[in-house]
Amino acid sequence: MTAVLFDLDGTLVDGSDLPLAVRGVAALIATHVPRLDPEDVVAANTAEWQELWPEVEDDWMLGTVPGEQLNERAWQGTLRRCGVRDDELVAMASAAFRELERQAVRLYPDVRPALAALRAAGCRLGLVTNGASVLQRDKLRALGLDGELDPVVVSSEIGARKPDRAVFDHAVLAAGLEPASTWFAGDNLWVDVLGAGRAGLHTVWVNRSGGRRPDGAPAPEVEVTSLMELPALLAQDPR
Repeated sequence: MTAVLFDLDGTLVDGSDLPLAVRGVAALIATHVPRLDPEDVVAANTAEWQELWPEVEDDWMLGTVPGEQLNERAWQGTLRRCGVRDDELVAMASAAFRELERQAVRLYPDVRPALAALRAAGCRLGLVTNGASVLQRDKLRALGLDGELDPVVVSSEIGARKPDRAVFDHAVLAAGLEPASTWFAGDNLWVDVLGAGRAGLHTVWVNRSGGRRPDGAPAPEVEVTSLMELPALLAQDPR
């Protein structure tokens, strides 16, 4: 059986509206602290993440820092940059962001028809994603993908992150798949294509923007701008 494993964010999930979630929380904060301009809160949040992310990225991806803890830490830092120290407001901002974040993410329009076509063609479908377990699995539930993909491998649950080939090896072994008959589709050349290729999987670059592959970047076996191209491409493949 041919298997297709997918990346989540940027491949199945469109997060382009996430900045709206930040703006929504900034507006909420400004109602409690009228002296603050929401745009200044947004700028403070951006600055906080720029400083915080390099410090916590590995821990978040590998599960040693829970996603909720990081969310609260980011809003606490944001408010402190604005001259505000208020634990209740931090908790309120964190909870509001979680809800607005759920509302902001959505599946790309081609996801459901592509998954249906691949499943009808006899393909097994799974997921390999970097991120905090609670956050990534919550997305799957909210978007109606929970239970539709098997295996589901989340970096923080196994202590390894893409492009480490161990993540892909884990997915293949846990699901009883064969690398030679398994494809991996993802939007990031250096994370998805590189890692999957090292593990012996066949690689698909999901290049939704249609931009040119950067010089020196890993080369995928297949490049698509829409997941709807996959069923026909895999049907033609002799593997």
